[in-house]
Amino acid sequence: MKQSNISFNELVSKLDDFDKARDWIGLDPADLAKSIALEASELLEFYQWDNSLTAKGKKIPKKDKEEIGFEVADILIYLLKFCRETKIDIVGATFKKLEHNNKKYPANYKDKGGHEEYERIKKSYRNKK
Repeated sequence: MKQSNISFNELVSKLDDFDKARDWIGLDPADLAKSIALEASELLEFYQWDNSLTAKGKKIPKKDKEEIGFEVADILIYLLKFCRETKIDIVGATFKKLEHNNKKYPANYKDKGGHEEYERIKKSYRNKK
């Protein structure tokens, strides 16, 4: 996956500058969380009927990668705004979650039963909550 050379901090700074110029700092986290979900739904629209078309032997329409990229960007933008307003360190939280998932799903879990093992681990984890 080829990525831009811009750093994460540069991206956040650019978003902050954009928002400050429009007085979009201080938005309610609940509104931002809703926006994340709405944008994720817009992303899903690109794939909405693919399984049904495939099941009927029909061709899936070609996807507009640029438009899909815009929806992905909208999700990221709202997620970054949400983290800014709630003072969540998204990078730190992501590393912590990866560490948690590494313990929860060790790299060799597939050798122990594949999808069934994944489901067993997930069910066991939910029962502990």
